[in-house]
Amino acid sequence: MRLIEPWENIEINVLAEDRIMQHFDLNIHLIYVLAGEVTIEKEGTIISLQKNDFYILSKSLVHTVYTKNARAFEIVLEYYFEEQENQVFEGNSVTENKRADNQVIQSIERLLKLYVLQEKHTVSEVFEEYFHILQILEKEYTKPSTIEEERSMKQKVYELKFYIDNNFDKDIRLVDIANKLYVSDQYLSRSFSNEIGMPMNEYLIRKRLEKVRKDLLETEKSITDIAFSAGFSNINSFNRLFKKYQGLTPSEFRKETKAKAKVSSKQNSLEEKDLRNLEIYFKEKDAKISDETIQVSMQMSSKQNFQKNMINLGYAGDLTHASFAEQIHYLQENNPFNYGRIWGLLSEEILEQVGEAYDFSTVDEILRIMLKAGIKPFLELGFKGKLIHESHTQIVKSHPFIRKSYKLSDLIQRFQVFFHHCVDVFGLEEVSTWMIEIWKPNPLVLKTIGCEDLMRIDQDGVQLNLAKEKTYIDVFSKIKKAVKQIVPMIQIGGCGLSLDIETRDLSTFLTQWTMSKGAPDFLSLSIYPMDAVKQQLNQKKQHHEPISPNSDYMLHRIKDFKELLTEINYQGKTFITEFNVTILSRDIINDTAFKGSYILKNALGAMPYCDLIGYWQLTDLSVTTFDTANKEIFGGSGLISKSGIPKIGYYAYRFLNRLGNQVVYQSEDLLITKDDPNKIQILCYSYSHLNSTYYYDHSSVFTRRNAAALFASGNVQTKQVLLKDLKEEESHYRIKYYRIGQKTGNILEEINQISSSDRLDDEMITYLKHRCEPQLEIREGQSRNHQLKIELELFPQDIQLIEIQKVSR
Repeated sequence: MRLIEPWENIEINVLAEDRIMQHFDLNIHLIYVLAGEVTIEKEGTIISLQKNDFYILSKSLVHTVYTKNARAFEIVLEYYFEEQENQVFEGNSVTENKRADNQVIQSIERLLKLYVLQEKHTVSEVFEEYFHILQILEKEYTKPSTIEEERSMKQKVYELKFYIDNNFDKDIRLVDIANKLYVSDQYLSRSFSNEIGMPMNEYLIRKRLEKVRKDLLETEKSITDIAFSAGFSNINSFNRLFKKYQGLTPSEFRKETKAKAKVSSKQNSLEEKDLRNLEIYFKEKDAKISDETIQVSMQMSSKQNFQKNMINLGYAGDLTHASFAEQIHYLQENNPFNYGRIWGLLSEEILEQVGEAYDFSTVDEILRIMLKAGIKPFLELGFKGKLIHESHTQIVKSHPFIRKSYKLSDLIQRFQVFFHHCVDVFGLEEVSTWMIEIWKPNPLVLKTIGCEDLMRIDQDGVQLNLAKEKTYIDVFSKIKKAVKQIVPMIQIGGCGLSLDIETRDLSTFLTQWTMSKGAPDFLSLSIYPMDAVKQQLNQKKQHHEPISPNSDYMLHRIKDFKELLTEINYQGKTFITEFNVTILSRDIINDTAFKGSYILKNALGAMPYCDLIGYWQLTDLSVTTFDTANKEIFGGSGLISKSGIPKIGYYAYRFLNRLGNQVVYQSEDLLITKDDPNKIQILCYSYSHLNSTYYYDHSSVFTRRNAAALFASGNVQTKQVLLKDLKEEESHYRIKYYRIGQKTGNILEEINQISSSDRLDDEMITYLKHRCEPQLEIREGQSRNHQLKIELELFPQDIQLIEIQKVSR
């Protein structure tokens, strides 16, 4: 340790890409996330770090670090004290939840700030922070690297492995350890081999060789020094073992690997751009702490269309049920959605065909229900049926699309007859405003439900697979041409790409499709934040469903997709036809207050990158079946419960619908709009993502009574918004505050207060429909000097709409 220049004891590196990390020194290696999400895999265990989380890397173990779209750092603190040799550093801020976590986080951020602003701080300030964080880590995040005698044999084996991982460079002999544990060396060796998969001596050799390989590549030390520092006491036996395991001598290995490797000593150090970003981050953070007032000029604005919202109504046949039609009618007043998406309309059970005759009575009933509610039809006319997911691999109910013929000619005829009928009944002008989507069958989905025949299409006596890209493009082109001859102005697109499960390169397929004669009028996609990394790593384990801990998952996905479209020079429209936090219909998260802020955060974030955004879905009636017959709350994905009680997500859309079309101010959680100088809207929310309980507590069952424990705790936020440059110097304003959140209007909280039963009678349902409305408070305000001050108070998971209207008195 050097006490002249403090930054010689502290190393800060940017984690700009996925890396495999392993260290053998005694220093403390921390991963710290400033923004985004980092996933770390170590020996089969996975941990996800979110904003302001840290993780201490274990000595000698391999860590695979996934850092996509994150701003993260490796911080190395030089550390060596002889009396601490038998102590190792271990811990993180996610799984253990120590009181000291916040102290470590604050200390890391102070170190980063000191690094960015070095010229403004003294050497003693840096040393003070350096020793401060060492003190916390020594006290709270160390454990002994020794072997305890009183343990089960399995525990002793894993303690022995841990001991070797941290002391492999010392003289370790099996017989000595066996004597200390009061077992025979043969029994200890056999037990170690059974648990770890190899004898202890071989594990020790492999661990020493890991350090040797790293030193050969990264240092210029002599081979002898490297061998001795890794724990080998005889250079001849070292050379023999190295060649046995590596196939090369140490000198040959060094020469060959260094010739192939491109090593840069400053590869991950902070560059000028990183320093600027950090400086901006700390300036913004300091500004928020010191200045609680947000000043906004009402003279500056930009146009923004917030009317891009679509709702997934569900399988077309469900709309014929009286209770379903009643809930759609509920939307007629203050409807926040331009389009309603249904599928299965051309299924044989809905549009029945007998010979050359078709029965359109059910089709007409379904379309009239939608139009009467003021919802434009968005018709998914592929072979999509109805699925209700309990888990990602378990289907509660499957209602497949029914086809009478596999012939492409019969399918096109069915499309032609359908659109001729719609034009006759509803008029060409009306039908021209509808949207048509043709789904490209997903083999994984159809295999899961046993409906792989829906991929089949027959053309000229040849059986084709509609899931194949070439076949889909050809079939889509023929359908589009046939429909456009009847309704020339209608928009037809597809193909329902699932960005959460797509792993292949889409550029070739999309280039071929969008450049073809039958190019789509729009591209459609679905986004559910299922973490592909965790799915892959946990596929053989019992694990919570893999909702990504990345709270900006949807934004990152749509931005990546738009970058791809720019690369292939696609200029058309992009629709997100399905999004939700989960595809599951039995997840209590769907009924929590979280869904309100989740919808606002993701819909507002994605709007600049797409032309239509479809929420999955309107009502729990769409996913009700035998297992929920007597339950009002069961984790359904609807905005409205099955008896018509609105959830918070419904009001999130109502709030969005009341925004003006001129944006005056927008930040991550605050939006100010206006219709005219005298009518102003403020929309704000407090977002808290899923916490470590969701990701790492595998034993608890979460219900409507304890669901709040799944989310990160937050503080009450108080803000002041100063509206400046108002049109008139002094005026009176009526200010309406609409508030809904965890404690106000939350369906879970309200039901918990009145009943412990899952069954509700009509009186309870009527009562809850009123209780689950936003709280309204009306205040009077007076502007002075062209300025008006608005005070906000936000509890965790709250969403608020403030409407400001100029009045005469």
